[in-house]
Amino acid sequence: MVDRSKRWREFASERASPEETPRRALIVGCASCVWDDVRAAFDLCNYHAIYCVKQMGIHWPGKFEVFVTLHPEAMDSYEHQRKVLGFPDGYQIVAPPAKELGMHGEKGNIARRVSYLWPNSDGSSSASSGIYGAKIALDDGFERAVLAGVPMTPEGGHFLPETKSVTGGTRGKVWTGCGAFEIGFNNALPYLMNRVKSMSGRTQKVLGAPTKEWLA
Repeated sequence: MVDRSKRWREFASERASPEETPRRALIVGCASCVWDDVRAAFDLCNYHAIYCVKQMGIHWPGKFEVFVTLHPEAMDSYEHQRKVLGFPDGYQIVAPPAKELGMHGEKGNIARRVSYLWPNSDGSSSASSGIYGAKIALDDGFERAVLAGVPMTPEGGHFLPETKSVTGGTRGKVWTGCGAFEIGFNNALPYLMNRVKSMSGRTQKVLGAPTKEWLA
């Protein structure tokens, strides 16, 4: 379900003051819990930047800073869908270097290239698009990153379960590909701990839940 209420339009463009520290980023994923997670995240604080992952970049009703993707080949369609909905632009699309993505790596209107690989990576394992969003935010200098809609559990599903994935399958209410990111997530953990926290799911259990004190 996509929440397009007036309240989202009102707060989605609010940002923390540049003078506030630590610098905070909100990473908005695509799990079915995303809207509840975002509401809870904004109850804690405002953020200096918002990073929208995959289809969330289509449906986020306000401005945001970074459109995160591991699939550049989908971005022309995603941008068109956002434009049809009448939502603002002004974001940067960020994807990994073409050499990390294979045959589709050169596609899309990509503003920046940031590797999805962590320093201890085996050279091939992604930690998921949501965790990639957190990596970009940390590489961009943010001291705190909050994951919303990135539980990384099979039952987490997708906020648009009836739509098609980039491989052509229906996304469904269960994330069947969750296990494929286990190695990448474990590789990322040493770099995420105490810098990234989560609003839900396994990522919250492992990384912890954000608090007002941690964000202040």
